[in-house]
Amino acid sequence: MDIEWLEDFLVLSDMSSFTRAAQARNVTQSAFSRRIRSLEDWIGISLVDRDTVPPRLTMAGHLFRDAAREMVRQLQDTRIALGHRSKVFSGLKLFVAQSLVQEALPDWIQQINTRISGLKFDIHAGETYEGVIALSNGRCDLLMAYHSPIVPMSIDEKMSPSITLGHDRLVPVSLADEFGSPTHRLSESKLRHLPLLAYPPETFFGRICNGLIRFRPSDPNFNVIVQTANARVLHTLARAGLGIAWLPERCVAQDIAKRRLALAGDDEWSAKIDIRLYASHERARLLNGNLWDNIRDMKNDNLVVR
Repeated sequence: MDIEWLEDFLVLSDMSSFTRAAQARNVTQSAFSRRIRSLEDWIGISLVDRDTVPPRLTMAGHLFRDAAREMVRQLQDTRIALGHRSKVFSGLKLFVAQSLVQEALPDWIQQINTRISGLKFDIHAGETYEGVIALSNGRCDLLMAYHSPIVPMSIDEKMSPSITLGHDRLVPVSLADEFGSPTHRLSESKLRHLPLLAYPPETFFGRICNGLIRFRPSDPNFNVIVQTANARVLHTLARAGLGIAWLPERCVAQDIAKRRLALAGDDEWSAKIDIRLYASHERARLLNGNLWDNIRDMKNDNLVVR
């Protein structure tokens, strides 16, 4: 039995999609399906009901999931305790949502280094749900990501408590004209096909945007021009005038102030989002003593992302 089979199964149980789980694991869907089948053959019972849409865990699958998560956690912790990381790099594994890399990450690292000297970080960036999977599978020690009540995430706060580092909003923006007004307005949605620079619907920001649009009293009329999970790409394209993009306000504040971009809609088109840091008590204690307590105490010192 390969540990990757367990990790594959945990990703599938979180995503309920062979296609998206295979993408998250960076393998083809056929190879991913074979690995899940190999795990089932090794155990001797079916773990996934493939006849339902989306696929669901069987009763045995639900029973096995907790055991699989515990096995992966113990193996990862054992590797750390035996000094596996020191052979490569001794830094804390920090997974950061891509949209936070440029704006929030540098400030936070400066703040934590002011309080705790000598910390090193092994940083990986990606989509929020990739980070959730990495945290649950023990592939990262800390997760810095956005949080929104519109889009619940499958993180057990008892096992992986969080700290709120700051607050932001996801706001719609468009290229500003010579008067500082948006070239594309959401109030014009009934009049024409508005060009939309979109996130894939299964991504964190994509689900927030879908929620904002779906619950509007009038159905907006959009024409999707570009779709990508990378907010920085959408930012660049919005500045080029290609359409409306929903972006974190902290990322576009300077562009709005300098009239390169303008808000394309009122507050009803915006969503509040928190910046949170997640970690496991056990992993933080194993890696660096009372690290998590020190990070939590930063709030008392007002050392938080603004």
